[in-house]
Formats: sequence, structure tokens, C-alpha cells
Amino acid sequence: MGLTKRDIARAIHKADRQISISEAVSLLDVIFASIKDCLANGEKVMISKFGTFQVRDRAPRQGVNPATGGELIIERHHAVIFHPSPLMQGLLNETGASQDGDLDPGWDR
Repeated sequence: MGLTKRDIARAIHKADRQISISEAVSLLDVIFASIKDCLANGEKVMISKFGTFQVRDRAPRQGVNPATGGELIIERHHAVIFHPSPLMQGLLNETGASQDGDLDPGWDR
């Protein structure tokens, strides 16, 4: 299992004990709602030293149903894409870092 909102809230609480876990969850709810609103309005979301989220239109295309092998048309839709920042890309490309789960971004340095 990956990182959850609750895990992030615990990390916030650990970094600043004056913020309770429930307050951190509420804060994250506000942050994620802001991100969703921007994306829904077609705006980019740029998070310094992390990356950029944006919505792209996907054209309809021919696909294959994996269960039956039959052809199908995948409808036109919107997709959220993520482009990591150069710092994040560098961390992800470090030898063995992604397998060990040992990504220390050094953001506070």
C-alpha cells in the first residue's frame, strides 16, 4: 500500500506537535479541494520542487477489451497528467532510490 492522506497528516503532526492529526487532515482537505478546483477550471497546479499537474484532453481511440479480446472505442475524456520537477526527477533517477523507498528530497536544506 502507498502513502495515504492519514500518513501525510501524521507527518505534519510529527513535524509540528501544535497541529493535531485531525487539524492536519482538515488542512489537507482544503489543499486537495483547491487543487481539484484549479484542475476542474483547466488551470495548471505547480508545486515548487515537486511537479506540475494539468488536465489534458484525450481523443477517442480504438481499444481492446482485455477480458474478451474484442475491439471497443474508448470515448473522448479528460486525464490529469503529472510532470515531476527537475529536483523530483533527479531523485527518482538516483540509482536504487525508487526501489528502497529512500527518497530524501532535501527540500528543507
